[in-house]
Amino acid sequence: MPRSWAVLIHTVVISLLPASYAAAGKSTYDLRPQPKPGEIVRVEAQIEVGGDVKLAEEGKTRSLKMSVAGKVVYDEKNLAGRGTAEGARTVRYYRDAQAVIKIDEGGIEPKLRDDRRLIVADEADGRATLFSPNGPLTREELDLVDLPANSLLLDRLLPDQPVRVGDHWRHPDALMRELLGLDAVSENDTKSDLKEVTGTRARIEMAGRVLGAVGGVATEIEVKAKYRFDFNERRVTGIGLLVKEKRAIGHVNTGLDVVAKLQMALAPAEDGDELVDDKLAGVSLEPRTERLALECLAPTKKFRIYHGRDWHLMTDAGDMLALRYLLQGELVAQCNVSSLADVEPGKEPSLATFQHDLERSLGESFGRYVEASESTTSTGHRIYRVIVEGRVSDLPIQWHYFLVADRAGRLAVFAFTVESDLVERLGDADEALVSTIEFAPPPASGEPTRAASRRGATKR
Repeated sequence: MPRSWAVLIHTVVISLLPASYAAAGKSTYDLRPQPKPGEIVRVEAQIEVGGDVKLAEEGKTRSLKMSVAGKVVYDEKNLAGRGTAEGARTVRYYRDAQAVIKIDEGGIEPKLRDDRRLIVADEADGRATLFSPNGPLTREELDLVDLPANSLLLDRLLPDQPVRVGDHWRHPDALMRELLGLDAVSENDTKSDLKEVTGTRARIEMAGRVLGAVGGVATEIEVKAKYRFDFNERRVTGIGLLVKEKRAIGHVNTGLDVVAKLQMALAPAEDGDELVDDKLAGVSLEPRTERLALECLAPTKKFRIYHGRDWHLMTDAGDMLALRYLLQGELVAQCNVSSLADVEPGKEPSLATFQHDLERSLGESFGRYVEASESTTSTGHRIYRVIVEGRVSDLPIQWHYFLVADRAGRLAVFAFTVESDLVERLGDADEALVSTIEFAPPPASGEPTRAASRRGATKR
């Protein structure tokens, strides 16, 4: 064979191989990702969590056994003009999303509603946020889809320059904060090592320890992972993640001593028809404030509210909702929301009666009225707003009370409790929350109310 032919054949072969093979003689590999705008990827993830949750009861810590088994399957599409740099955004369609969560002898099985299967993963200011353009998620739905090792972020684990087998690179605090769902990172020694290159795949391992905070309390995490890079697809195509976490008891979260295992595989979607351009035409994927709100249905099902993500649901049992307002890890306020017995339209109690009832319920804690007013919203809701100052165990407190009545005579009461020196931090978050209330439609004419149905059953 003429030498020139051999050179030509060698040149052609090299041109057909992945770019990293061109550097094989130097044993260096280019693992930098090349995202393809518009490509649709099928993501399948399974997560298992086991360990203890910790509660504070009367000054003592109580531990309860817990376990989680979850599965999500979704198609994900990179939006045009977006990549792995800051500000990445993808749109997803969830084909499956479910979990079984057991704590002590109880448990729940959250699922994603059919009309919330379209989800946007949006990154801004170093935070990845999930929301549905079709309407607010519940807190349970958000927790179901907001997994560690967000697929939006996986390619950030790759090195930003060619590496050799045996080389390692460190991961910045900002990446680990996002990847593990933390509010802040104080210490981080995580790094990845290129372990092996076989055919068109590179095998990489990550390990390290992260100290940080979430929900205003400290957490300690040991993380190990194995992930693979495909030279043809130019991205991470799978990861196995092991997380051991010890988290202190917080204002809005239980303490944790758990081990979590996640397996995630990514491959080109063969039938990602829900994310084709025609299906997304006319759908706004921008993270508007109303889309980031979370939906919360009262236990009585008489009303629902929509709250920002700084509000955290603590209780939705009995006839009351209890939420806490957390800003940058600081507990600012608590809000209890409950419904009252329905009255005839226009027969709601007067503002003076409402004040009298509040003063009586506060007892010796009552100090003075700061404000008492009433207004009517554009939706026809009449609202009484009463602010009271007082003391609890010598601590200055403000209570912000709102009585909301609709045109059908349905009533709800919001009671906000805030330390006096935190009132400025609360700002108008109380009024903003109250303004979101939506009462359920009243029973149809001739249809018995729930209370009437119970009375009838008693008579029989």
